[in-house]
Amino acid sequence: MGESAGPPASIADRERALRELTQHLGAGRIGLAEFDELSAAVAAATSKAQLAELFAELPGSTPPAPEVIPANPLPRLVVLAGAAVVFSVVLAVTTGNWLWLLVILAAPALFMLTARTT
Repeated sequence: MGESAGPPASIADRERALRELTQHLGAGRIGLAEFDELSAAVAAATSKAQLAELFAELPGSTPPAPEVIPANPLPRLVVLAGAAVVFSVVLAVTTGNWLWLLVILAAPALFMLTARTT
């Protein structure tokens, strides 16, 4: 059951590999029979290592690059928003001025502006 080595290949990995094979076919680096054989092997591949092995044999090719997943800014925004709420409530209670509570409303807009610039 565990013959595949490495992380499992996702559907996106297989689709990317098939696009790469199609480019090789269009460039004339592989023939139609080899394309059929390799595309069947791509469909049967269960790990990223198996996909990389298929592309190691092709001339002038590089294995499909893994997807880059962007960092999630949400945890940082949640911490900053929580700090803004605590800050404004403490100031409102300490000074007796309820206008400090408006910081709670302004904080998300400020955080979104800073998140877009970074």
